[in-house]
Amino acid sequence: METNETETQLATTVLNSKDRVEETPAMAPEIEQYLMSKFEKGLDVNAKGSSRIPFVSKFREIKTLLRKILWSTPREDSSMREKLYSLNDLLVESQMLSEKHCIFFSPEDLVTMNNIRMKLNKIKTELKEMKVQRAASNGNIQQQPKNGSSVDTPISKPPETSLPPAAEIKVHGFDEDAIIVKKLLLSRTNEDGFKAIAIVGTKGIGKTTLSQMIFNKPEVKTHFLPRIWVSMSNDDNDDDDDDDQDPKRAIVKRMLISLGVEKKTVSESHGLRDLLFALYLQLVGKKYLIVLDDARDKDSWYEQLNSGGLADDKKCETRFGDGLPKGYGGRVIVTSRNEELAKTMVGEKNLHHLLPLTSKSCWAIFKDAVNDDTYNPPNVEDLQMEVKQKCGGIPLAAKMMGEMCSQQRQDEAE
Repeated sequence: METNETETQLATTVLNSKDRVEETPAMAPEIEQYLMSKFEKGLDVNAKGSSRIPFVSKFREIKTLLRKILWSTPREDSSMREKLYSLNDLLVESQMLSEKHCIFFSPEDLVTMNNIRMKLNKIKTELKEMKVQRAASNGNIQQQPKNGSSVDTPISKPPETSLPPAAEIKVHGFDEDAIIVKKLLLSRTNEDGFKAIAIVGTKGIGKTTLSQMIFNKPEVKTHFLPRIWVSMSNDDNDDDDDDDQDPKRAIVKRMLISLGVEKKTVSESHGLRDLLFALYLQLVGKKYLIVLDDARDKDSWYEQLNSGGLADDKKCETRFGDGLPKGYGGRVIVTSRNEELAKTMVGEKNLHHLLPLTSKSCWAIFKDAVNDDTYNPPNVEDLQMEVKQKCGGIPLAAKMMGEMCSQQRQDEAE
């Protein structure tokens, strides 16, 4: 394959790059104190109805963390201000939900609560890291690198490109789907040793969960190296410090970063074709596995992932699939809510549809989310029927219902 000078320079830089840490801008501590005071007032235990606020225990845990960080080691930090703004907004959303006074919420409310839960978990994790870093900078402890135990390479990954952790909770209802997808993944191809498959289904039906199951299976880990997990949705990359407005370039950059390429290198002014060529060099000769989670963009650039390599004609239009080397046993898993989009990417014969779960599986997910072995309601049959009707076979909805039930039980016990 012939290369131009730009591609060669980028390739050389890419193959020898390392991560670096970026600094954050400063802010006025008085604003943090005001926002913290507002947050604490919203969580006042004497406030009417505070015990019914969804995730009130999680809010209180975060409040304790904030006190330790802000009052023990006060300093200027714009990232802390943004977290406090977000927490106040999330608290208002939770208070609005608590005013509905219902045992089980609507599917729309469950989606809202799931978003709140994920954002709170993310903020809590970041605050714990911030606490450690501030203590380290004050000389209290020795700062440790981020845990990279779930990463196939020794280079730390940013949140948007980290490999998903092995599931620590029980997964119900996907055994047959996992067998089918794993068979598709590991089966040999007769043509060029490359295969792309897609898992399609409605929101919350378990596409990402199933992909994580496959991704973390021991036989898959042994068979594929490297393994890359990349979110295709901008919604999941709000903290991405890359200000590239081109979603195509942003996707390829995230893939390169997940392979250990330095952020500064991919953030420079390289064309899309140059980035694709760098990606090609990173993957060529390797039996890789790439998960493209939550694909939404209908641009034709993403079509036909099994298309050939980069053309010698530099003026020829490139596609996403050109950056994926063929002939070495590489595999790609796409998850998408849009069946037509998935079909254009992997072909109609390589689609796997996820269907709603059985009532038995939904009840098992609900029980796991309650996370209490002593939970044995007297009206269990009525409750099972209500869970079945409310969740509609969507595991995310069943999980959210269980978490809300658990939250209510914790709040009543306090």
